[in-house]
Amino acid sequence: MPIFTRDFVSCHVKSFESHLYKDPVMLICSHVFCRSCCLELAKMSNDQSITCPTCSTRIPFDNIDQFANNLISHGTLATMVQQYLRDENNHRICSSCKNNYRNDTFGNLCKTCKIYNENVKTKIMQKIAECDDLLENPIGISLESIHEQANQLYEIIDRQTKSFFQQIDQYQEELENLLTTQQKTNDMNALKHQPIDIDAVTRLVEPKLNALRSCNNFLENINVEKEIKRLNDVADRQLRLFKHRADIVPILSGPTENPSDNIFGEFLSKSIGSDSQASSLSSNQSMINTHGDTSLQSIPPKLPMWTVVIKALPTHLCVYPLGKSTIIFSCSTTGSISLLSYISPVTYDSPRYIRSFNLFPGHIRYVVQSFTVFSRFMLAHVHRKYDNGTLFFFTHDGILEYGPIELSNPIRQYMADENRLWAIDSITQTIFFHGQPLFRDDISSILSKRDIFITFDDQSNFVPIRMASNQQLLAVLGKDLQQVFIYNKISRERILTSHFSAGINMNIWDIGLFPRDNSLLLKFDWQFDGNVKRSLFIHFNTKNQSVGRIEGKYCLGSVIGPNKEIILGLNHRTGIIRCYT
Repeated sequence: MPIFTRDFVSCHVKSFESHLYKDPVMLICSHVFCRSCCLELAKMSNDQSITCPTCSTRIPFDNIDQFANNLISHGTLATMVQQYLRDENNHRICSSCKNNYRNDTFGNLCKTCKIYNENVKTKIMQKIAECDDLLENPIGISLESIHEQANQLYEIIDRQTKSFFQQIDQYQEELENLLTTQQKTNDMNALKHQPIDIDAVTRLVEPKLNALRSCNNFLENINVEKEIKRLNDVADRQLRLFKHRADIVPILSGPTENPSDNIFGEFLSKSIGSDSQASSLSSNQSMINTHGDTSLQSIPPKLPMWTVVIKALPTHLCVYPLGKSTIIFSCSTTGSISLLSYISPVTYDSPRYIRSFNLFPGHIRYVVQSFTVFSRFMLAHVHRKYDNGTLFFFTHDGILEYGPIELSNPIRQYMADENRLWAIDSITQTIFFHGQPLFRDDISSILSKRDIFITFDDQSNFVPIRMASNQQLLAVLGKDLQQVFIYNKISRERILTSHFSAGINMNIWDIGLFPRDNSLLLKFDWQFDGNVKRSLFIHFNTKNQSVGRIEGKYCLGSVIGPNKEIILGLNHRTGIIRCYT
């Protein structure tokens, strides 16, 4: 016999008759009827609503199609109807009971068949109860399953995140240990190769000793605390010099002592009016510093604050202030970028390494001619053989935003200040600028517009090769005459013209402008067999007096930081970045 009663699987949309469910659906009141019966009730309605035949709940609708779509199929009852029909056609009873079933109106069953059918009914009723629970609270059960799966995902993500941060911490610790070991090794090597200059210390101390001997009551003539502070400053300065790396060029003697060994020659700095021509200057004139001494040794040396080792050679250096920190962007000739961060003003603490990446894939060979960084992008100016150069715009994270942009004329240098992109056109000898793009879509239109700042004609014999800027001024370095023109960026007026000479072996190849005081930094390169092996950086004040120097071997890029610190890139078989004050 069927395990369900016929009444249980029958539709009672009409009280006086019933029939087995055909495609049972559930109304919003949870009562079940045939789909066709519900649609028939809807079609017969005059007020666009039906009334549940069981509970009399009024169910409104807008149209027949919407009502049909809102009906919920009851798959469980449809399955029960199919089971009822199968059981009705094939009773699970023995042959003896079948005979009795046919002959006995009451349908009495044997004991075995009764037990079997009772068990089947019990199982079915349990399933019906479970289905009723699902129908009463389907959302709660679904949410419980979702929460369980979400918790499992959270646990997996948490474990992987902790593992990832542990790997980062381990890598950073190993890198810091490596850099610390390398710096200690460099310090030891520097101390071995930098013996204490006894004569210099004697010359420093002896005048004070003589003054003390000649004074009956020296305490009346000397402020002890002030003198102790001064001596501590001198000792600190000497210690910083002794810690200088072994690659620093030995101090060169002045030209009067041994002219044949003076590889840097002699220097001349002379200011001339903006309307006058550069005078021809002989190489035997000397550059006079603040104290009137003409020797190179009289120029006070800049002192190194810190040194770091990086993987790629720092051919181009840029700095970008970011709050109390300053970011160093180091770029090699192949587009390998290293990012470091240091605290401003500069301390003895080494900068923090951030990360490295390559701008161009390994199979693409570009030579980076100039590199600059501004608020929104990094600009890489590259060239290959037989082309005029190409521009690429990257985000500060190294993601290519725009490019390549083919140039119509070769450009010697691109440079960014606070709100402009400056460039030197090597064909027209013109300095021009663009506005700085803030968004990717602005780049093409902005680069299509050139604002000419100044053009040098053939009569001037001035060929611009490098430029530098600060907040107010633009400094331009000439190639052959070794002249520096300084302009007001707003009025475009030339306010200073200076001529520098360093002898026949030295040429000026780079220029920098210090912030706020408008003093100059010039890089003199000594060439031997066509290669630059030694460089001399001279700091000139606004009166063209030399107030500081840096000597070094195999110097590459240089940049001036926001607090007048000088940052140099060096090639010592590996990349070196060193900071001076």
